Amino acid sequence: MNKKIINHIISQSKIQPKIGVVLGSGLQQLASSLENIKRIKYSDIPSFFDTTVDGHEGEFITGNIKDTDCQVIFANGRFHYYEGLSYDKVHIIIDIFNELGCEYVITTNSSGCLVPEWAPGDIMILDSHIDMTFRGDTTEIQKKSGPNYYDTQLLNIAANEMKSLNIPIRKGTYGWTLGPTYETPAEIKYFKTINIDAVGMSTVPEIERAHELKLKLLGMACLTNYAVGISDEMLTHEEVVTQANKTGKLFSTLLLKILKQINSL
Repeated sequence: MNKKIINHIISQSKIQPKIGVVLGSGLQQLASSLENIKRIKYSDIPSFFDTTVDGHEGEFITGNIKDTDCQVIFANGRFHYYEGLSYDKVHIIIDIFNELGCEYVITTNSSGCLVPEWAPGDIMILDSHIDMTFRGDTTEIQKKSGPNYYDTQLLNIAANEMKSLNIPIRKGTYGWTLGPTYETPAEIKYFKTINIDAVGMSTVPEIERAHELKLKLLGMACLTNYAVGISDEMLTHEEVVTQANKTGKLFSTLLLKILKQINSL
């Protein structure tokens, strides 16, 4: 980790965050729940780099949740392997959270839904994941789950807060693909045979890094669309961003309640 990056963020924010949150598309409004806000553009950080994907603003947002002493840092924009970055750069946000002293990490995303009984706009708690990028070994598909990856206490908090807001509780397996193209109907058909419930082009490097650093992690996905082949409608990035923005208000409300519960731990 380049110390110039950490030193710049510390000099600008002057907080010691307990929780780091990677904001998926449509969750920018969560920043309105903060006091003493400081925005730090990725492009202004020495030795750092910027996002290239629509819907990812490219900034850290720090502050405390209104009327609480809970200090947080939001990463409003993540990095993807398909952007041409090395693997260790894709999960750099988690490294930054760790260097800043975060104990808890929440990573969120927009995903395609593989479960016909669920609906676009649903929110899924990740309880397992499968790396489907085949970057190296193509002979073994391994589902990873359990408390060493997904903190049990955080999973329970998320489920309880979803129940309090009358949000259908969805839990499932997330499949990571390389992108940037969407999956083919044949790929989605295969993913269903290995019980993948949602698919996307990010997040797993962040989960794996949090696991390595022994950070307590909660993963959540906004199911913005049905994956190709689940419905007959054409899938576009604009559709994904539009649905993420529609669900953003409810998702932000849920995350705020979760953050307050984590702060009380």
